[in-house]
Amino acid sequence: MQQKKGIFLILFACLSFCLQIRGQSTDFLIQEFITAWLQGSVSSGLAGQILKGDDNEVLSLLQKYQSDKNDRAREAAWYLTAAVGRRTVVPDIRKQVLMLLLQGSRDSDPLVARKNLAQLKNFDRSLFDAQAKKVLEDIFRTTANPSEELIKITGFAGCVGLIPDFKARIREIREKEAERKWAYYLALARMGDGEAIRYCMKRIRQFPVNDETIEDVFPDLIYIRRKEAFDYLLEVALDRPSGCSSSNPDNEQAVSCTAKILEMIAPYLAGFPVQDTAAFSSLSSEETIALVRKWLKEKYNADAILQDLY
Repeated sequence: MQQKKGIFLILFACLSFCLQIRGQSTDFLIQEFITAWLQGSVSSGLAGQILKGDDNEVLSLLQKYQSDKNDRAREAAWYLTAAVGRRTVVPDIRKQVLMLLLQGSRDSDPLVARKNLAQLKNFDRSLFDAQAKKVLEDIFRTTANPSEELIKITGFAGCVGLIPDFKARIREIREKEAERKWAYYLALARMGDGEAIRYCMKRIRQFPVNDETIEDVFPDLIYIRRKEAFDYLLEVALDRPSGCSSSNPDNEQAVSCTAKILEMIAPYLAGFPVQDTAAFSSLSSEETIALVRKWLKEKYNADAILQDLY
């Protein structure tokens, strides 16, 4: 019996030692990563080694670097923190990282704060619970001149408590701040405000359908996630507008915009029949349109629009 107890103690000691070594090893890798970051020579392989570790351990080790006096060291630590959240499939870890990034969005360095805020786009809308929304609302209300990105992230998260604030800001906004005003309308539309939805749809319908509109304006329609917006995008795509440039540099003639629009909206529609560039290129335009029309008739409704993605 005494012998078995001795063996158990030895095994326990070995396990403890191994865990300690592993923790030191991960911390060493993090230090190496941050040193490389400061020198401007970051290795994705080094980040990959760190992310192979236990998520909780990595997040725990990163805490001391998130409050480092060096702005760039904090930037590197937050980069790894966000990477843990993007990589994991464990909801509790993703939620933990989301809350950490919200904390990091208050960083004293504007660049670090802005990067942490931008990382929030990589998290499902459903992860923004009442606590997360309250933090976002506090960040907005304590920011003198909220960026368009902050405005749109609060809209994405569903911070409905800010709807009166947004409408008040729209009334106060100056003419030269048209982009910020537009961001407020988009965020309101994302949260289901009828007046904002009508405003956005009316404005976007005035644009000609061409490369510039598709690349610069249509993403805003996708962002608001309203059926009215997707109805319009699908209608335009199936009308086969010919205001786009060819992917062939030798072809200067305008070509149909259909594939370009459908490729853009496909990731945001559940069960959409054509999902990637390879699928689009393997089908003729007639086959593509036939598939889409069939899907529209049989399966398209408001529930097909994926709301959880930014």
